[in-house]
Amino acid sequence: MRSLAVFIFVMGLALAGGAAWYVFAKVQAAEARAGDPVATVPVAVANKDLKFGQPLTRADVKVVRWPADAVPENAFTSPTDLFGETEDEKPRTVLRRMEPNELILKTKITGFGQKATVATLIEPGMRAYTLPVDAASAVGGFLLPGSRVDIILTTKDRAGPTARVLIQNIEIVAVDQDTDPDRIEAKIAKTVTVQGTPEQVQALTLASTVGNLSLSLRGFGADTAGDSGVLDRNALLGVVEEEPAPEPEPVEAAPAPEPEVKVIVRRGSQVEVKTMH
Repeated sequence: MRSLAVFIFVMGLALAGGAAWYVFAKVQAAEARAGDPVATVPVAVANKDLKFGQPLTRADVKVVRWPADAVPENAFTSPTDLFGETEDEKPRTVLRRMEPNELILKTKITGFGQKATVATLIEPGMRAYTLPVDAASAVGGFLLPGSRVDIILTTKDRAGPTARVLIQNIEIVAVDQDTDPDRIEAKIAKTVTVQGTPEQVQALTLASTVGNLSLSLRGFGADTAGDSGVLDRNALLGVVEEEPAPEPEPVEAAPAPEPEVKVIVRRGSQVEVKTMH
């Protein structure tokens, strides 16, 4: 009995010692990793609040150290890439508002000497198309650069009016001549410029000649597309058209009877009448 108690006591000490050593080794490894220097690279960040359309100068930028494995691909890691090799290089223009210490990315500024125009906002392979709008067709003036909309085509012919969603989830790049994506106040516009594929622009050009175009504002994150089909007057009012009654099959007319021909035959004083068909 005493030997069993001694054995259990020794095993308990061994297990406790092993657990303590395991915890000590883990703590030592964590401290060693925490003490390893993190590789960093210089990156350009905003030195102050930068607004849309503002020329970018050296005073607007500062260089900080950034973890090398967390630098975005379109960041600037060299002042030469951002400002050019000479002082005579024309300045870039801010396309997106930036806060102090925010990374300056290539998507947030223009090229050298370029202004903040629609042409600088169009993505490669895309085209711009301008639609005339009013307060009703432009969602009451709540459209802003950067908003995404559906474009609805309304037509009218002998069969009555119809409406269909022509293009879904297309981006607005300008409202009138305003391309500032940071504008938040509502504005009644006369024109709206969208960017789309060449095929979409071609469809919009043709659609503007056959009917009226209006816009439907999408909520942020509403990227799913659904086919709502074509809506006509009967579908809107719930009118069910009755199928026309089938036409009766034509009945063949009975052939007309052949006319009777009477022949009178005289033989002396006898008269005989014969009927022939």
